[in-house]
Amino acid sequence: MERPEAETERLTRREILARNKAEGVLYPSGQYGHKLTLPRPPRAPSNELKLAAVAVDLNVRPRSADMPPMMQERAFRYTRALLDAYPEKKPSPTHLAMCLKKEFDATYGMAWHCIVGKSFGSFVTHSNGGFVYFSVDKLSFLLFKTVVRQVKSPSQLKL
Repeated sequence: MERPEAETERLTRREILARNKAEGVLYPSGQYGHKLTLPRPPRAPSNELKLAAVAVDLNVRPRSADMPPMMQERAFRYTRALLDAYPEKKPSPTHLAMCLKKEFDATYGMAWHCIVGKSFGSFVTHSNGGFVYFSVDKLSFLLFKTVVRQVKSPSQLKL
């Protein structure tokens, strides 16, 4: 008479304990009826959590973004460095916008635009992964990238 498959695969107590140990399950000493599960090692924080920690540390309030966290962090850190470079006098928003734009043009290619001020409205078109809106202290910063296309020479244009 054949035995059911479940009975033929019966594991010994040692095999069960070895499998459970490999899976991180322990038993209290002398008690095999109750399992204790080891806590899992902490996961590495995601990029979003790292960015949130950086924003809190730099006193930056992200408002809206379509940009990789690494680029956002660069914008936050560079902006904070610009503001900290002028502790005695308040830097002009135009100067801040120019510096942030030039930094991103040099690092990530041309066609970055930056608007800085206490109160402004905007409605912009930006390329994918190239938009961040945040505030630091009482100033708001809008940084975005547009697509640059080569302009045809006048002889190639059809009128």
